[in-house]
Amino acid sequence: MAVANEAPIELLEVSRDHLIYSLGAEHAPVATAQPGQRIRFETELNMGPRLTSVDQEFSLDLVDPWPNPATGPVLIAGAKAGEHVVVCDIEEIEVLSPGVTALIPGLTPFPDWIREREFGVRSQVVDISDGLVHWPGGLDIPIQPMIGVVGVAPGLGSVGNADNGMHGGNMDVQEITIGTRLLLPAAVDGALFALGDCHAVQGDGELCGMGGIECRTHTTVRVGLAPKPIAMRWPRIETDSHIGTIGCARPLEDAFRIAVRELVAWMAADFGFTEPDALMLLGQVAEARATQLVNPKYTYIVKINRRWL
Repeated sequence: MAVANEAPIELLEVSRDHLIYSLGAEHAPVATAQPGQRIRFETELNMGPRLTSVDQEFSLDLVDPWPNPATGPVLIAGAKAGEHVVVCDIEEIEVLSPGVTALIPGLTPFPDWIREREFGVRSQVVDISDGLVHWPGGLDIPIQPMIGVVGVAPGLGSVGNADNGMHGGNMDVQEITIGTRLLLPAAVDGALFALGDCHAVQGDGELCGMGGIECRTHTTVRVGLAPKPIAMRWPRIETDSHIGTIGCARPLEDAFRIAVRELVAWMAADFGFTEPDALMLLGQVAEARATQLVNPKYTYIVKINRRWL
């Protein structure tokens, strides 16, 4: 994909003083980025600002009523609705301690919907240092930092940051990490790009409900613009080894179906396949999984290794 980037421009810094709890055109931009510009976002914990130390105990009183604040939005100069894709190259995710994860009744992939008994409120507040999450009992988990919420304003209305959709949002995809190129179709002029809800590590399915290891970060990305492919409706990712598509929906099979449809269309448009041949090849070599089953809409990613393209 050809990306429109201008000459190098100074780093744009956006502090966590600028937080939004939905993605939508009603939010005035806090800054403007030129294509090719690097942006350093300070991100906040998904639960808000009150947990600041490993020595603190988690409680529901510390959790803001609106989850997953994102930092921004940043207007991308020259982005035109329906014409452009915002190209986001993720360069750095500096993870800050402490981290936290929790079980909250009603907020897991498998809740007791009627009685909401489950295990009650349980939590782990952990130190993150030396590239490790220091889990109780002497277990050290290597960090694999990722961005949980990243997106642009949808074309109509706004979407809370607990949710997701064609605009991105709370996708919770582990591949949205350092070294990945994320592609988001612009639905409003200027795109209004924002990100937050970062995790030091997260297992597939996001089984805890309140994230993997939620943490604050300093996240640096480079933004650019590219012409929007005709067949593209949902976010895409590119890495050195794979291309992939993301679908969000309920039931889960619809999220899978969307991601497969998008990848088939991409393979047909850019890599010389017919759609049936693309689908038959994916039947042998696709890599796919549900990254989260917590949000209002579930997330599925489908990838193919570039060796098969």
